[in-house]
Order: sequence, then structure tokens, then C-alpha cells
Amino acid sequence: MAKKGIVLSVSDPAIEARARRAKLPTIVDPEIPLAFEKTLIVDGVGVPWDLLPAAWHFLERWDAAVPLWRYGVTASDVGTPSERERTQAVVRDLRVLLYAHELLFLRKNEAGEALRAAFLEERATGGEARLAFLRAYYRVKPRMCVLPRSWMAKIQARAQPAATRAATRGRRGKGSTRMVRVEIGPGQFVRCLPENAEQVRAQFARRKSRRAR
Repeated sequence: MAKKGIVLSVSDPAIEARARRAKLPTIVDPEIPLAFEKTLIVDGVGVPWDLLPAAWHFLERWDAAVPLWRYGVTASDVGTPSERERTQAVVRDLRVLLYAHELLFLRKNEAGEALRAAFLEERATGGEARLAFLRAYYRVKPRMCVLPRSWMAKIQARAQPAATRAATRGRRGKGSTRMVRVEIGPGQFVRCLPENAEQVRAQFARRKSRRAR
């Protein structure tokens, strides 16, 4: 068995080509098997290639490593009421941050296998995948190294085309920034920066929840 490798939930030619150049074996399987002693499971995102050595090193000590998803968004802000209720029965307190399971490093040991199996089981029930991963994590309680949000930010920054980055810098330099419409309720919208959309939704969701009490 190879010591390190990548498992893709769906084929990604760019990642597969880069992995070949790095001599990292790669397989495509939606069942996300732990095919290597140290496995990076990628689900529809890029790979922070320059950070991989650090991640492999973390798996010498930890069973799993995963980045935080969003600062300021907790389990109480996502999913349906029934999903949150089901999650609270496992987690007890929904005031916890969520994880970017799209970039999940797992060690092939008992805890790593148990986390993978629990996540697939929870995800099969449908609904919000982040809550499913949270329930799996609390059920298994592996030794998990929580990586900073910047691991995902690096991927997103590189995925943005250079021309788009240049145009964005130009607009900001002129004091103009593209805003987006964010739905905060049926027929209710506000405008904000694209990177703040999730935080804005979460803030209005919390306000609505407080008013309903």
C-alpha cells in the first residue's frame, strides 16, 4: 500500500495531472475509501499543494486533519430545524464552528476508518453535509487536528482566474466593489460583498431565531 495519496469523490483532470507530476497516486471513488496509509479526500475543491507536507506530518500524530469552514458561522446557522435537532442530540451544543470536509486528511487506522464510515452513514440521510460531518466527528471522537480557514482560502484564491483578480483589484482601487444580493428571508434581500454572504445570512438567521423565542 502506498504511504500517501489522494482520493477524489469525482474526477478532476487538473488535480489528477498535478498529482501525477508530484508522484502521488490518485483514485476516483465516491465511497472515499482510505486507499493509502495517509489519504487526502477531496470533494469538489482544489488542493493546497504547498501545504501537503505539513498535512502528512500532522497525520503522524493525529487521526484526521480538516480546515475550519467559516469563521462566525456555527452549526446553529445551517440546515433545517429537524437536522439541527438531530445534530444537537449528538453534539449537545450547536454553538460550534463547522468544518470544510471537502478537504479531509485521514490516517488509515481504526479511528480514521470509523470517521469515514460514520460520515458516509450520516451523509446518506440527506440534508446539510456539514452537520453530517459534525455528527460523525462527535460520534467517533478521533484525534482531529483542526486546520485554519486559510487552508481553504489558499485554494479559492488560486482558483480565481488571474484576469478576474486583476479586474477586482482595479475596481477596488477606484473605490468600487462588486456587491451581491443575499436572500435573508422569503422575498427579502440585502446587498453585501461576496465573501461576506454566508456571515450575513447567519446573522439574520440568528436574529430571526431570537425573535421566534
